[in-house]
Amino acid sequence: MKRHGIKATLSFLLAVSMILSLFGCSNDAANNGNQELPTVSNQGITAGTYTAAAKGYHDDVKVEVTVDETGKITELIAKADGETPKIGGEAAPKMVENIKNSQRLDCDVISGATLTSTAILAATEDALKQAGVDVTKIKAEEVAKGENEEVSVDVAIVGAGASGTAAAAAAIDGGAKVLMVEKTNNVGGISKFFAGGPFAVESHLQMEAGPEYSKLKKDDLLQQLNEYAHFINYAPLTKAIIYKSGDTIKWMEKWGVTFHVNRETPQISHMDNDMKWKIYHWFDLFSYEPTEIAVTDVVHKNLKNAGLDLRYETTATKLLQDDKGVVNGIIATKKDGSTLTVHAKSVILATGGFAGNSEMMKEYYNTPYLGGWGENGSGVQMAWDAGAAKWDTASSLLHGSGMVAAKTPGEINLSSSPFNRITRSPLMWIDQSGNRYANEELVWDTAETSNAGYSVGGVYYILVDTNTLKSYTDGKSLTMDTAVGGPNMEPGDFVALAEEGVKQGIITKADTLEELAKNLDMEPARLISNVEEYNEAVKTKKDPFGKSEQSLVYEVNEGPFYAVKMQISNLGTLGGVRVNEKLQATDENLKPIPGLYVVGNNAAGFYGNITSYPTFEGLATGFAWNSGRIAGENAALNVKQ
Repeated sequence: MKRHGIKATLSFLLAVSMILSLFGCSNDAANNGNQELPTVSNQGITAGTYTAAAKGYHDDVKVEVTVDETGKITELIAKADGETPKIGGEAAPKMVENIKNSQRLDCDVISGATLTSTAILAATEDALKQAGVDVTKIKAEEVAKGENEEVSVDVAIVGAGASGTAAAAAAIDGGAKVLMVEKTNNVGGISKFFAGGPFAVESHLQMEAGPEYSKLKKDDLLQQLNEYAHFINYAPLTKAIIYKSGDTIKWMEKWGVTFHVNRETPQISHMDNDMKWKIYHWFDLFSYEPTEIAVTDVVHKNLKNAGLDLRYETTATKLLQDDKGVVNGIIATKKDGSTLTVHAKSVILATGGFAGNSEMMKEYYNTPYLGGWGENGSGVQMAWDAGAAKWDTASSLLHGSGMVAAKTPGEINLSSSPFNRITRSPLMWIDQSGNRYANEELVWDTAETSNAGYSVGGVYYILVDTNTLKSYTDGKSLTMDTAVGGPNMEPGDFVALAEEGVKQGIITKADTLEELAKNLDMEPARLISNVEEYNEAVKTKKDPFGKSEQSLVYEVNEGPFYAVKMQISNLGTLGGVRVNEKLQATDENLKPIPGLYVVGNNAAGFYGNITSYPTFEGLATGFAWNSGRIAGENAALNVKQ
């Protein structure tokens, strides 16, 4: 297995490369060229091209639909420019092809890009209605409800992501009969895209890797995480996760997962701190390229053989509780609309947090500019309704940043072009008011980049002048961020690339700083003052923010000036429900809610109620697998009591 070195990414950046699975439509014609495509009545249909839009993940998704006089879709164009480039952006053309091939509106969405896919379907339906097409004929008829079902098991698990998967494996290890419900048609959840591997301390792989790895101790990591959180974290939980982590590597290997430790740090900012990167255990399945199988798929294959009852496309809606407050089951809705009632002695909620709920994000994070992946908070809300305490509602997996989506896309994808050397370099950063706000060498650490970016509302600008762009054109640059395989080092005309960014609406240009400030709705005096202070730091090699001499190279003094708009990335919330070291949900007095366990991104306490994400590699994935494992073990023990 190839070892990923200095140009390796952190776990979150798996999103740019993991596979986007494509599923078919209800009509078999999508997969069988010998069958005739569906037809519709041409009564009242006006041939032509029609446009419509529907809300996607980040922005409106626009479609142009051309139909002939029979209502057949002869051309379909979807513009998902505002969506995540490597998720929604790549899903859009696949969804278009699926609709065109099948001539239907009941296609399954692209896994991992549900909102973008749904928006394309909705907008296409709107456009077809404008043309006079009877869309009821190309949509599945309402499925009659199946029979309601009632089952009894030892442990019920909601969610088939990493934490839920770990919980199922551990509960089965403990002898429990387990039923899992998953609202999608796939396993893995967020971890399918954002998981390079877990952290672990004192694992057998570290012991075998030599003294530089085996010297790392559980107690040292515990103290460092406690101090990072300023002791707001729940230390008994943090300790339980860390102390479990080493053995969990061997346990996961038993379930079919293989690992390797890195011999070089994935991030240059961690070179001088062994604890930050030598605890990272990379999945051997991790890849920058699309893969057909992820770690959760491997484990679920073995779980199926071990007797797990997994119900896909089944959405949990309510926890069952007896008159003493004991949680003893769930109610869920199946795809056909019927009800599944599961009676269980233990219930584990592993639903992935609430980063996908815009209202909750706005309430707890106070900015609309926090791009996020995640679920809608249904599991968190169910736990709260059952009496669990709210906790760590502002803890999040802030990781990295990127240029905002193009308003007017061109042929060049600026983020993957040589211009990304600008966004990976410690050049001057300013916030939306025109203030410089951080040592830009934070760009060498994805967590610190986004942490600082959150402090200014989630959006900031990289400010460069023409001389800097010309220098980069000549092949000169500063030390750059090496995540996601490293920067694009191909030759490029950086002035021309910047002009392309201006055309696309990503970059703002002006001949003077005063004009630039006005274009960005900033106070000119503030921006000019900050630029003058920065230029003085470059000249004297003394920076109030602590930037090193090697990065104090480029002044901002030669127009035209360019401001590259950036937005931070959020990969999920990391709390919401208070839990103890057994991953039992607790009330405000730390009393367990009997029968209820909460894991993964739903569970609070490991990090502490701070938004800034710790700069240790593999924490979120490690917490998912270890919290799930601990909960599964205790849920199985609860069955025997």
